[in-house]
Order: sequence, then structure tokens, then C-alpha cells
Amino acid sequence: MTQVKQVVAVSGAASGIGLALVKQLLGEGCAVAASDISVKNLAALRPLADEQHLLLSCVDAAEQTAVALWAAEVKEHFGRIDAVINNAGVSLSCHAAEQPREHFSWLMNINFWGVVNGCEAFLPYVKDAGGCIVNISSLFGLLAVPSQSAYNAAKFAVRGYSESLRQDLKGSGVAVLTVHPGGIKTNIARNGRHFHDLHGKESDLDATAANFDKVARTSPERAAAKIIHAMRRRRRRLLIGSDAVFLDWVQRLFPANYDSWLAPLIRLS
Repeated sequence: MTQVKQVVAVSGAASGIGLALVKQLLGEGCAVAASDISVKNLAALRPLADEQHLLLSCVDAAEQTAVALWAAEVKEHFGRIDAVINNAGVSLSCHAAEQPREHFSWLMNINFWGVVNGCEAFLPYVKDAGGCIVNISSLFGLLAVPSQSAYNAAKFAVRGYSESLRQDLKGSGVAVLTVHPGGIKTNIARNGRHFHDLHGKESDLDATAANFDKVARTSPERAAAKIIHAMRRRRRRLLIGSDAVFLDWVQRLFPANYDSWLAPLIRLS
């Protein structure tokens, strides 16, 4: 294989921020290991690069063994791994008291345990390279809003886990970056699960997606560029979007009562 700048593994790579990351990393001369749960969407990535520089793997980020096998496959294929970006994620909207537990578990297994699985599986290889771990949290890992208790719980957990991991790895040569995107123009809401009563009746998907679109101000391409830039600088924390920057300051200034006026502005369902 021709010399590449770095080898980067990206989960949730077939759409949204993940897809934008794959394209930009390849464009910058990196080799990319791209995983996604969708075989069909992964197949659409093949024209982006030759097999020497792009490894495609169908992986469920929620499955610990599958992620471990993927990490070993990436190491075997490329010989090293410089960074992993734990990006796979899903959405769920439902009031907390009405939330079906199976759907809560579904989201946590992907959005939180998927991050843990990626960190545990790739850490030995990234440590050998003195590389970088990137965990995608959210603006909703900094503040809470109605109907997002599961998503908030997962993204707050990603934040706490990542910040503790960074401290545990002090002196190891591994950088840990926690990313908090604001509204990004992706299909995460359209592809999610959204409910509004105890009987599990689904909300109007088009209306939910339309509400999400109202607060999605940043393109996946811009988000990806900022993540790659932050990786190069080995930053610890990244807010993406003016909404994320502004609302982060709001919750810092008014930690006890920001919700009284903020929540109606960013409700997703």
C-alpha cells in the first residue's frame, strides 16, 4: 500500500457526519476503516477510494464482540491504527414517564455502549501509535430538553466517560477528544424512533424531522472539518455550531433554570 498520513477508523460511517469524515479523511491522504450497520449504505462508499485505502465493514456498534473483531481486522489490514472516531448514533424522542424500556436500551446500547466498545477495542492499537480517540457526544450532553431523556442520558454519559478516560490516559500519549455538535443537518431524526404515549404509538415522523431541521444549522461537512482540525491539534473538547457555543454558555450561567425559557426553543418532538 502506498504511504498514507494516518489510519483512522470511523463508526457510523455511511451517513451524516461519519460519511463526511470518510470523504475528507480520504481526501487528505488518510486510510480509512469505515463501519456501519447498513450493508447497502456501506456499499455506496466503494467508489470513494481503492481497497488499499478504504476498508468497509458491516458492524453493529452495540455489539462488543463485533467491534473487537472489527478493530483486529483494521489492524491486520493496515498494520496500524492512529485514531478511532466513535460516531455511530441514533435518536429517540419520548416523554420519560412514557418511554418503553426496550427503546431506551436500544439507544443506550448504540449511543453509549457503542462508544465504550470502540474505546476498549481500539485503545491498545491507538496507544501503540500515540494517536487519538474521538467520542461524539452532543449539545444534549451539556444540557437537557423535553422528550430527550434517553438521548440526554447517553450523551451525558459519553461526556463523563470520555473526560474520565482522558484523565486515565494522561501520560500515555493518547489524546481523547469529546465532541459536542449542535444541530447538524443529518437524517438522525428521520431514522430514529419517536413516541408520544404509553401505548408506544409513534409520533408523526415528518413533523419530528421538520422540527429537527429547524434547529439543524451546521452541515455534516463543516462538522467533519472541525473534528479533523481538532484532532490535529489534539484538543480535548470541541463545540460545533454557534448554537452549541451559545447554549453551552447559557447552561453555565443559569445551570438551575435554563430550561424554563430554553426548552421550548429546541424541542425536537
